[in-house]
Amino acid sequence: MRSGRLVSWLAGVCALLVFAAGAPAQTVAPAKSGSTAVNLRGGWYPWDPYQYLDYSHGVALLTGFDVEIERAIARIMGVEIDLPLREWEPHLAAIADGTADIAAGATKSEERARYAYFSKPYRTETNVLIVPRNASARLPVQTVDAMLAAFANQKFRLGVIAGYVYADPRINAFIADPANMDRIVAVATDAQNLENLLSGVIDGFLADRVSAATTAWRRSQASLIEEHPLHVSTDIHFMLSRVSQTPERVARIDAAIDELRRSGEFHRIARVYVMPVLTNQTLDTGWFRLLVFMGTVAFAMSGVLLAHEGKYTVFAAMLLAVLPAVGGGVVRDLLLQREPIGIVRNPDTLLIVFGTVLIGMLIIRVVTVLRAGPSARHLVLPAALASRSIEVTDAIGLAAFTVTGVVIVLDAAVQPLWLWGPIAAVLTSAFGGLMRDLFRHDRVVANLRGELYAEIAFVWGLAFSLFLDWEGDRLQPEEIGVGVVVTVAGAFITRMVAIHRHTKGWRFS
Repeated sequence: MRSGRLVSWLAGVCALLVFAAGAPAQTVAPAKSGSTAVNLRGGWYPWDPYQYLDYSHGVALLTGFDVEIERAIARIMGVEIDLPLREWEPHLAAIADGTADIAAGATKSEERARYAYFSKPYRTETNVLIVPRNASARLPVQTVDAMLAAFANQKFRLGVIAGYVYADPRINAFIADPANMDRIVAVATDAQNLENLLSGVIDGFLADRVSAATTAWRRSQASLIEEHPLHVSTDIHFMLSRVSQTPERVARIDAAIDELRRSGEFHRIARVYVMPVLTNQTLDTGWFRLLVFMGTVAFAMSGVLLAHEGKYTVFAAMLLAVLPAVGGGVVRDLLLQREPIGIVRNPDTLLIVFGTVLIGMLIIRVVTVLRAGPSARHLVLPAALASRSIEVTDAIGLAAFTVTGVVIVLDAAVQPLWLWGPIAAVLTSAFGGLMRDLFRHDRVVANLRGELYAEIAFVWGLAFSLFLDWEGDRLQPEEIGVGVVVTVAGAFITRMVAIHRHTKGWRFS
């Protein structure tokens, strides 16, 4: 009897648990009016920065511009979207037979229109020919027809993506022509095309310029290739299966695209997933790395000179050099919750600072010995030249770190960029010097009472941030490069003019 009661009691408890477990399902918000809770069967293939796996957090996370736009559209429509890994050509076949519903990043063509609907354009794409460095001169062409004729005459081995439709129909006809079959090398990804190019299997490959540049940059091979000057652009759409989808579904996707643009979500996604890559490609060049190196040395050398004047120990000299060189960057990374912080991720800057301190102390010791000798009067001009050189390189560092600060905010996806960009620019370029002066218990903090300095970083950081915000809808690599150059040149020239005219910072009086 007792066992019977126990069984009944347990059955009652289980029933309550089942009811409780099922209860929350009733509170889920229903899909938007006119939608049904169905899945969209999609897919993705490696196409950085549009579709790729992000390992920055220790696990593989599918993301990218196209992926996030698809997810945002599905959210607006009130449906779920599945994105399994599919190569592009099998994905197209799945769209044709109805086993897949949607594909992102599609170029419209008559052949595809027979088995697929197309959404309104949601971005544009520029196709370029990627060749080895300095090889563009062997193709002095300015039109598509001339380029295709050169391919035929030179027996050019051309790499393409299997199933890809390029921006110009003449290019697609050339690739499909059986007469050219032996010179067309079709692969699944841009990474394979790049590998084939660098190993000599092909002479060049056609690609979306953003994806090609990103692929080469990720592999530190950007210096080995170049774009041919001839560019061809086209609109990019979502493609939906005519077997499994309807014109009404296409209209809802079009409306969702409009909603993303109206709300600013489209612009945010572009800025998060494409802009940082394009901007970092510009910064990851020899000329910009040289500017950062010169600025780091100048910041560190200022600490060495102050340590010499104050008769500080070697450890103190290291500290006075480290603070202006990396202190502001550390504060910036902590404020933006960047993990890991910059100097942990890349300790090269610390090594440059340590080397500068050791070499600087050696130079000072040699100069001190020479001043005690009969040739002391000949050191006046070199000393003045050294002082001027530090001012120039310090101005270079200010300009370079202004750009770096804004780009770090872009990387961290902190919003709004127009606010945090200039703040990070000031922290990166000027806050370390302020920390150094406070550490020395200076009664006059040079960065707060001297010529225009932090103000320059703020103004040019704001200008660069506004430019990047505007560029978020265009995504043109060469325009971003021009923006970086203008910002660096503007900040440097402004600083040099301030030094020359002794222009003081804005102050209360």
